[in-house]
Amino acid sequence: MPTLIRCIRSDFQKFRHTSMLWIHILIPLAVSILFVSYYSVSPWNAETKISGYFEVIGIAFPLMIGLISGKCVEQERQSGNFQTMLCGVKSRSAAYTSKLIVLLLPGMIAIAIAIGVFASGFQTAPEILYFKAAGLLIAGSVFPYILHLFISFQFGRGASIGLGIVESLISALALTGLGDGRWYYIPCTWSARLCDCLVSIWINPSLAIGYAEIGKGMMVAIPATIAAFLISLFWFQRWEGSRSNE
Repeated sequence: MPTLIRCIRSDFQKFRHTSMLWIHILIPLAVSILFVSYYSVSPWNAETKISGYFEVIGIAFPLMIGLISGKCVEQERQSGNFQTMLCGVKSRSAAYTSKLIVLLLPGMIAIAIAIGVFASGFQTAPEILYFKAAGLLIAGSVFPYILHLFISFQFGRGASIGLGIVESLISALALTGLGDGRWYYIPCTWSARLCDCLVSIWINPSLAIGYAEIGKGMMVAIPATIAAFLISLFWFQRWEGSRSNE
């Protein structure tokens, strides 16, 4: 644990001196303000507006994860071709877990800002809906962070960004009938579809399908995320630090 804490502190120091922290603050702030401003004059009903906003965040998040993960790993490569991570820390598990935590925490902050600012300006829905939406967005993003961290280490920033673009497109398509019955097994769709189900429950609490869909999604997402973390941890302990290809 002390080793992990030291790694987290070190990684946060690196993170502070880049633009990544500001990206996690300014982009969600700008997007939420833009949507609140647009919705103030839009003729759509409240349910459509809230659902649309959650869907946009869920669709955009895989691309943002791809960009940030690739940038984070590229910074590590440029500082010594990963030798600091692989040789400068006693525990590789701590080094890898630290990197994942340092990616996840700003992501959580970005979601909190995006949902919090929107909720403040668009108070049609109950506060609990926004809290639940933020929780589902965070829960659905952990697996993509793990995946993109692996892709960034193994194949480089370009591969992570490319995958993020594809995932965002798939996430958008999965919100249509193409995703029905399949989205549980496609991690990049979890955030958007879970929030869609949440809004459906809010609109019609007696409709059991919304609860069932969230239950099915979480039954797949939770064990899949745990397994992905353990597998990636096992892989990193044996990784030789080969140069990422752009």
